[in-house]
Amino acid sequence: MLALLLLPLASPAVASIIHNRAYDSPSFRAPQLATPRDAVRRNHKRWEYYDGQVKFPYNVASGDPESDSVILWTHPVPTTNDSRPICLEYQVSQSNDSWSEGDIITSDQVWTTPEVDYSYKVEAKGLQPKSTYYYRFANCADKDNVSPVGRFLTTPVEDDDEIDKLSFAVFSCSNYPFGFFNAYGNAAARDSIDYAVHVGDYIYEYRGDGCDDENACYGDGRDIGRVPEPNRELFLLEDYRTRYKQYRSDPDLQALHASHAWQLVWDDHEVADNSWKAGSADSNDTIAGTQYNTSFTQRKANAVKAYFEWLPIRTVETDDALRIWRSFKFGTLADLFMLDTRQYNRDLTDVYYNTNDVKAIQNEEARSLMGGRQENWFYNGLKNSSERGAQWKIVGQQIVFANLVSDNVDAWDGYKANRRRVLDTISQNNIDNVLILSGDSHANWVSDITYDEKDGYNTVTGDGSYAVEFAGTAVSSPSSFGYNHTANKPLPAETYIQTAQKLINATGNEELQWTEGATRGYFELYLTRQDATAVYYGIDDVRTHSSDERILATFVVEDKANKLKRPVADRNVTGGVLAKRG
Repeated sequence: MLALLLLPLASPAVASIIHNRAYDSPSFRAPQLATPRDAVRRNHKRWEYYDGQVKFPYNVASGDPESDSVILWTHPVPTTNDSRPICLEYQVSQSNDSWSEGDIITSDQVWTTPEVDYSYKVEAKGLQPKSTYYYRFANCADKDNVSPVGRFLTTPVEDDDEIDKLSFAVFSCSNYPFGFFNAYGNAAARDSIDYAVHVGDYIYEYRGDGCDDENACYGDGRDIGRVPEPNRELFLLEDYRTRYKQYRSDPDLQALHASHAWQLVWDDHEVADNSWKAGSADSNDTIAGTQYNTSFTQRKANAVKAYFEWLPIRTVETDDALRIWRSFKFGTLADLFMLDTRQYNRDLTDVYYNTNDVKAIQNEEARSLMGGRQENWFYNGLKNSSERGAQWKIVGQQIVFANLVSDNVDAWDGYKANRRRVLDTISQNNIDNVLILSGDSHANWVSDITYDEKDGYNTVTGDGSYAVEFAGTAVSSPSSFGYNHTANKPLPAETYIQTAQKLINATGNEELQWTEGATRGYFELYLTRQDATAVYYGIDDVRTHSSDERILATFVVEDKANKLKRPVADRNVTGGVLAKRG
């Protein structure tokens, strides 16, 4: 068949399976996680390829940009019931409407197969720094059968000292049945940033909650046509794959993936609620999961494999099967560290029935959110970043870092020694301009960051702060300040204001400068040589598909100040409560 078919692009007979990174999920050296290519070859000895039309229902995506390369992703679907390998040619151009041979910067033909659920993930190389490119995927069997066009921006080279501005949109916690992904669509439409950062809970593993006796449905999405698929808690590999298919079918998520390269890291719900290194809230290796008799270890392996198949991220340190933590350099303007405070080597967390036990050990020196290897990598990275002259050190991670008065020992408050080690690294090495980006909590928080004891911290001026935290609310997950699950709607607006006011006024929360829990949304971060500016966007109603949003507040951190500029937000907010200290 191959010999008889003359293709306009090139014969798929020379296409490569090696270059499809979807088989490294995340490491081909970890057989329990990856799909060994040799086994795939044995399953398709003759490599009789699929020669029909393909669809691209999940659109395209790019991620982990570097100065000379990027990860490109898509997921072709055959239009007939066929399990043969599919060959696609990825094409990268500097024009979004010209794809002639002379306009294509780089391309290659690469296979994908059912063993990775037809996921297609490649590294496009040979690119120029600080450059905008367009890309698409063409069916090797028909050059006119192509995907939608995507766009990405490469990063500057690490010693580029001419770059003077950089911007990100920061997202977390997109729970499909609880609302539409308006935040993604709005950010894509406004197109005011360079890159998208997602700090976790890209999917949720929950089933729909169901209906009560009065037929009021809550958390299952049926009232807005967003019932989870499959409608059960996720345990098996196919469960996670199916859930990613549902999420990646969302037009707003597709729009942002197509318009910007992403830097992503997971939180807990990409695996299971309140996960740690040996279990989660409802599964561990002693008592098997509630479905399919699946241990936590196997469940986690299934989740991790699906994550790496479906998201445009690189495989890092293949000698470490679960490593996702990594960093990016943006000239001398900024370094971005993406941490894993959930899945890598996290010590025991609060799994609901053991809250008091975790509180009893939250001050123990040995407790770690990240594991020793990741901690050392992060601390050395901060020091090296400072030494090489990177102006801003951006830390993308999951859970609220600030020392707030709360019972949430699932956040950094449950790992106080680990938080102190971070601050020791910053303070003892005179590292300036550290900005911590957080998600997870389903509410907005902006804080100066100092030691738990707050010795030397001036609540009026902010002096004594060593860093600043910008924590964002959820894309669609319900507010941690409260939610009416029975009626499937938020609480009255005044209830959220009262909760925010109590948090601002609480003794021990002196670092906290603003909090808001009524809206869903995201924030954008703009970096220059003079300052860093965070603009928070709030969406009042995610139960309706809409582009409505408003600016809640704008915060500024001046170069080397290591604190929020006063007056905070110019004393101007349209939502939540701002601290009035001085």
